[in-house]
Amino acid sequence: MHLRRFILGAMTVLPMLSLAQAQAIGGAVAPDAAKTFIQSAGQQLVAVVNGNAGTSDKAQQLQTLINGLVAVDTVGDYVLGRYRNIATPDQHSQFLALFHQLLSYNITYQIKAYQGITFTVNGASVQGNDAVVDTTITRPGQPPADVGWAVDEIGGAPKIVDVIVAGTSLRVTTRNDYASVIINNGGQISALLSAMQNQINRIKSNQ
Repeated sequence: MHLRRFILGAMTVLPMLSLAQAQAIGGAVAPDAAKTFIQSAGQQLVAVVNGNAGTSDKAQQLQTLINGLVAVDTVGDYVLGRYRNIATPDQHSQFLALFHQLLSYNITYQIKAYQGITFTVNGASVQGNDAVVDTTITRPGQPPADVGWAVDEIGGAPKIVDVIVAGTSLRVTTRNDYASVIINNGGQISALLSAMQNQINRIKSNQ
């Protein structure tokens, strides 16, 4: 699985993603509104990551930011894909809890790597059901990276639902990775849950 790839993509600008055409999840956001939202989100990120607080305090602040800026449950259901329809209510609840937990642990683990980040918000446009905001991200000692943020209106507010790095949708990549785990284990949702729990255990052991 490459949930880490999804998290690292999101961490480039947010510490911290329109289900596709067949499964709409929210309303459209005007490009200008999406641009303003990402500008504000990036400013909040920079203030936390480059601040003087300790690692544990930063981790808590970043987790709070993510819950407010990213449609975590929506992204989780997207990456679970068609298997959402066969998961039991208990399995679905377990999945979302593990998805949130993995996100939080990866944020904590990556904080130091993103010290000194800056970003520039470029343009915004409508792509499919999303408003996508183009940004340029810089970190000390690293070349600039172009990152796109897909924004939808979820629950009456703009939320990030995807990160596009080098033309690749990270929510789609993660969904494919999750599907591979389930398919390779006889279509069992329990196999994905076990794999996610194992990943959490590995992260804990390395902290």
